[in-house]
Amino acid sequence: MEGSIKKVIKYGLSALNMYSEDSADLVFKTGMAESRYRHLRQMSGPALGFFQCEPATMDDVWKNYVSYRPPLKVQLWDLGYKEDDRMSFLGSIAVQAAFCRLQYRRDKQAIPDKSDLEAQAAYWKRVYNTIHGKGTIEHFMEANKNG
Repeated sequence: MEGSIKKVIKYGLSALNMYSEDSADLVFKTGMAESRYRHLRQMSGPALGFFQCEPATMDDVWKNYVSYRPPLKVQLWDLGYKEDDRMSFLGSIAVQAAFCRLQYRRDKQAIPDKSDLEAQAAYWKRVYNTIHGKGTIEHFMEANKNG
């Protein structure tokens, strides 16, 4: 399964012209930390997809980032995303990966090198899980200790 997920992530990020080995690795590890690729809906909350993106975050990414970059809109539409249809998000791992990548893209700091798990964990906590999220740096590292 891991190889297939990584191929879909590469496909989604490449469709946005935002693929790099470091970004794809971070997106994959985000999925491991968020759902271990087992849950498409948060067990006790609103988050959706393997990367557990909350609808409010999706809306914010669309409204405050994508809407100012028309080529990104077209790229997301080409992946199958429809902003008025949550199933278009839930039904496509490539779209989920793309939104995960866009959340990281909005940050001013560079994505950490894929060989630095602790730096990736700290970056995930700050940018993706946030100070309000329940995840911890230790959780991210534990979820990704074999990868």
